[in-house]
Amino acid sequence: MTSEYIIQAYKYGAFEKIPEFIAFRNRLNNSLHFAQVRTERMLLDLLLEANISISLAESIKSMNLRPEEDDIPWEDLRDNRDLDVFFSWDPKDRNVSEEHKKLSLEEETMWLRIRSLTLRLISALPSLTHPVEPKNSEKMSENGVSSRIDILRLLLQQLEVAVETGKRFIEKEIQYPFLGPVPTRMSRFFSSGCCQCQVRSFHLVSDVFELDTSGLEGTVDIQERVENSLTSLLELLKGVFSTCKGDLLEVADGNVKTQPAVLENLVFFVETISLVLWVSSYCESVLRPYKLNIQKKKKKKKETSIIMPPIFASFQDYVTGLQTVISNAVDHVKGLEAHLIALKLEELTLEDTSVSPEERKFSRTVQGKVQSSYLHSLLEMGELLRKRLETTKKLKI
Repeated sequence: MTSEYIIQAYKYGAFEKIPEFIAFRNRLNNSLHFAQVRTERMLLDLLLEANISISLAESIKSMNLRPEEDDIPWEDLRDNRDLDVFFSWDPKDRNVSEEHKKLSLEEETMWLRIRSLTLRLISALPSLTHPVEPKNSEKMSENGVSSRIDILRLLLQQLEVAVETGKRFIEKEIQYPFLGPVPTRMSRFFSSGCCQCQVRSFHLVSDVFELDTSGLEGTVDIQERVENSLTSLLELLKGVFSTCKGDLLEVADGNVKTQPAVLENLVFFVETISLVLWVSSYCESVLRPYKLNIQKKKKKKKETSIIMPPIFASFQDYVTGLQTVISNAVDHVKGLEAHLIALKLEELTLEDTSVSPEERKFSRTVQGKVQSSYLHSLLEMGELLRKRLETTKKLKI
């Protein structure tokens, strides 16, 4: 039976009633690794496609994502990692213990929950866009928009709980054995400031929705809350970008030292910028009709006494700030690219004369592969940042 035949048979449900296939499918669906890969893959697809090749709404629809549905079987997740490949190690205290496996599984599950909730929150954004209705409108409850914001707020609460749980776990500073489990990216996600920035973004969505349903009149407190959130979010983004400074490869005394934390922070920064722009697009879709309506009234009545609420100027200042941050990030990535390209690893020498020519050759080969990998990552992120910078030009009210 060829692989193509198997794929077609699977596609048309030919294996649906075979016990072995059912058992395999259940094991796969309950796999921790499968859930992780699937979640990260969807987040990556959104980053690379949404509002670049197609809209966020279309991307989410194509993935069949529904914020109200959690399709991860949390109670039945199986740890299918093989942590016993190295079954012997001296000294014995460096072996992988059952406690290490338990703690690692706990950490992986926490990280998966944070990523899954983030994905579901993003999938809730397109459903919030709707025509402004009067406060307490029956139509608003009929079309399901009220329930959508309730879902987003519930997911946000769950995300905050998951984040706090994750922070308490990271504070334990668990050290896994050399040949043991690899820590998740959760610690870097917290220390980079991206977590706080993303949570703040979703709070901004909640505030803007409240403003949308209440209107501009008599909602000075909500408007001020939105303005403060915009200012705070921009400052947080600047803080995140500051953690991306530094070279990826540092050369000293003929030796090369990698700085993987810089690249990891940059990856989280690019992801956070994308999320912030999706949230900003929602804010723009709410604020623009209000501003147009005020302008029409001024033109119709030929009044000059009508004053624009400061929230519009605050949003424009925020967008300008976003453009500056992203533009600086683009320049920074270009600088990192130039540094890597200019770095000639073949000219580096190892001071230790005891190192054989073969070892030197192997070391340079490894360093070259690291350099190539870093450069490829920078090129991809630089291109994505440039596209995101173009997106900011559409945020006009």
